[in-house]
Amino acid sequence: MKQITSLILAAVLVISLCACGGQSAEAPQSESAPVSAAETVAAPEAAAPEASAELEDAAPIEASASEAEPEPEAPAFTAEDASAYAAAIDNATLDPVVYLDYSAGIDAGVYTWILSDDGTYYTLAAVDESGEAETSEEAAINVGANNEEAAWMAWFGGSVYDGVYMNANITNPENQTMLIYVPAAYLDTDAEGNVTGINHDAVVGSYTADTAPIVYLNECGGWRSSSPRSCDTTYIQEGFLYVTAGARSRDAYGEDGLATGKAPTQMVDLKSGIIELRANSDVIPGDKDRIISIGTSGGGQMSSILGASGNMPEYYEYMYESGVLGVTRNEDGTYSSAYADNIYGAQCYCPIADIENADLAYAWWWVDLADQGGTVGTFTDFDFRLQELEAEAFVTYLNSLGLTDAEGNALTLDGLREGSYYDAVLQNISDALNAAVEAGEADPAADYPEAGWLTQDESGAWQVTDLAGFMVGTGLVYARNKQVPGFDTMYKTAENDAFGSPEDTAVHYSASVAQILSDHYEELSALDGFDAEAVDNYIEEALSGPKSDSIARQTSLLNATRIMLGADGISAVDPAPYWRDRSGTADQHTSFSVGYNLCLAAQSMGLDTDYHLVWNMGHGSNEGTSTGTFIDWIHEICDGAAE
Repeated sequence: MKQITSLILAAVLVISLCACGGQSAEAPQSESAPVSAAETVAAPEAAAPEASAELEDAAPIEASASEAEPEPEAPAFTAEDASAYAAAIDNATLDPVVYLDYSAGIDAGVYTWILSDDGTYYTLAAVDESGEAETSEEAAINVGANNEEAAWMAWFGGSVYDGVYMNANITNPENQTMLIYVPAAYLDTDAEGNVTGINHDAVVGSYTADTAPIVYLNECGGWRSSSPRSCDTTYIQEGFLYVTAGARSRDAYGEDGLATGKAPTQMVDLKSGIIELRANSDVIPGDKDRIISIGTSGGGQMSSILGASGNMPEYYEYMYESGVLGVTRNEDGTYSSAYADNIYGAQCYCPIADIENADLAYAWWWVDLADQGGTVGTFTDFDFRLQELEAEAFVTYLNSLGLTDAEGNALTLDGLREGSYYDAVLQNISDALNAAVEAGEADPAADYPEAGWLTQDESGAWQVTDLAGFMVGTGLVYARNKQVPGFDTMYKTAENDAFGSPEDTAVHYSASVAQILSDHYEELSALDGFDAEAVDNYIEEALSGPKSDSIARQTSLLNATRIMLGADGISAVDPAPYWRDRSGTADQHTSFSVGYNLCLAAQSMGLDTDYHLVWNMGHGSNEGTSTGTFIDWIHEICDGAAE
């Protein structure tokens, strides 16, 4: 009987999609304002909805807004729609009607709400056949080489509940699930303590169950896979919902030994979670128009892509292959999505972004300090010269982006250490130092006596005047941890396994570095340290070989900076209206310019940006309070008031 009902629902869905049209993966790009999340209507508790004409009101989002007609209102979805779209998924490896429609999953006994020991929040999690919550070992956060939590987890371990599924074609359950944490007051319960629905009148802090922002965490640090995390109760106390999402990435493999997390799979999984939050609003409280992503390092990069790529049809084919709710294939071969996947805000901590050009930025940063310390061993003549060429290429690349400051003044480089862009970077560092001084966290006069790279004006403000002097004077130069190149490394030892086909162990992906190697091949080949076989392979894979175009497509789909600048033939459709970046002045993992360029790209689209360096912060998210806090920012952009 259940199969018959599902077939009927699938048939109705196809008819509805044909009648309503679809968001096409080949449609023109929209320049409209961000699409609001669909309003939701709580449905009566039922195991499976009957087929109805309501699906005709749930038309897929239109990708094109090029006509002069006004932007249509976002469609209103119901729980019945979630079940119907789930029934239409034709490549599922689990029952999507049960596992992607969370109310059905609760009724079927595969999901349940679990009250925390202190009674302050509920967790929506998976349960076993006996109704007991299932748990897994909690993975350490991947934020790079200096990961103190990784060491703590190795010694003491930890466990976390198994999460609810985000899509239906499952290869790595731990990376395709999420945990949803909700302030207890937002949920109604019966006399036995069972959750019965949403308490729309409840207020926690400055928010109600309907206005509460949703913090959406990914842990793709190091560009590795994310898995659900335990609850950070700080967010609960503020009245926020807190969601920790999984995502497959470079270290995800299937039972057949093939890679399952090649780009842009990270976005597929994270967008799946956004869609599930919206499709299950009968179960999950919170304002789905105020979803705010957060991530650190590679996770900061993924947060930036979530912010830049809202409702972009270029991702739909990949989403369809993973069994994402509401994503369908049309008769003409294009793809549509019934649900919005855009977000409200993107918090990016030290993002490893614009990764195909990150080596150019890193080389520009360190070019005049290549032989002064670090943890990467001795550089060869080939390394020294390649870094110089990369740094020079960064000047050309930076100038090609057309970046401007908030007043519209061009930000350019006139050489390695000249130009308005260089001056702006020095000002960013100076602003971080002055903020730390004001907060009582730094004393430059005592810490850096007689520093030739630092001056103080009559008002007492400090000014960093030289990048190399700053790096030597603060000791940052001795912490260098990148080779030449250091992201797309010569022997494919870093993020190289994030790209290519499932059969590829690792590939080269930086066309910009490959172009340098090609253009200067004769000169470089005469230098000590030149490896002809490695260089030839680099050039072929990233620039001239049969896989280079598909690899370039992968990097383009994971480059928020270039998406917002309209580069590479793809453009943002519904980017997040609010952006915040915090990177540290003691971060040795990536150039300061990466996060700065990201925010400048967002600013170029008229989006609200909050960019600051944090004095003496390393590669992580321990920002302190000198430049504000993430929570304060959420209150600011969400008005911080119950409405």
